[in-house]
Amino acid sequence: MDTYIGIDPGLTGAVAVIDAGGRLVSATRTPIISASGKGKSQYDTPAMVRLLADYPDSRVALELVGAMPHDGVASSFRFGTGWGLWQGILAALGRPTVLVRPKEWQAATLVGLPRGKAVKTSAVSAAQALFPTLPIKVKADWGMADAALMAEWCRRTHAVGGAA
Repeated sequence: MDTYIGIDPGLTGAVAVIDAGGRLVSATRTPIISASGKGKSQYDTPAMVRLLADYPDSRVALELVGAMPHDGVASSFRFGTGWGLWQGILAALGRPTVLVRPKEWQAATLVGLPRGKAVKTSAVSAAQALFPTLPIKVKADWGMADAALMAEWCRRTHAVGGAA
């Protein structure tokens, strides 16, 4: 594999790509079509495909998440739609994909950092330490930290000669 991709699948998620040496290649928020007026933003499926098509020789870590108890029905449905879109795009492009639970990639990449309510800020700190060029400017960019750490988890555990 030449590259490893991490995908945080939500509307406010992101996609990060690192190379076999662990260097950040790119990181971007999930492509969406912004709503005007009172409408809701939607996934930009063609842009999602284009984003992944640029990396044909890659292995992907897609976060395996589900609805949270406090989420509403509509937001849960939209989140599930996005997760399914990513899974379908990856299958159509023939990308080797590993589904990874948050606790699994966090255990490997957030060693010694606070979890619980602090897990997001810990992820941002860890990702910026590993990838100083990660373009996190505002809280809305925090999904890039998760995506970058998932890509790193994938590189460590699924590289040629890796553990899995």
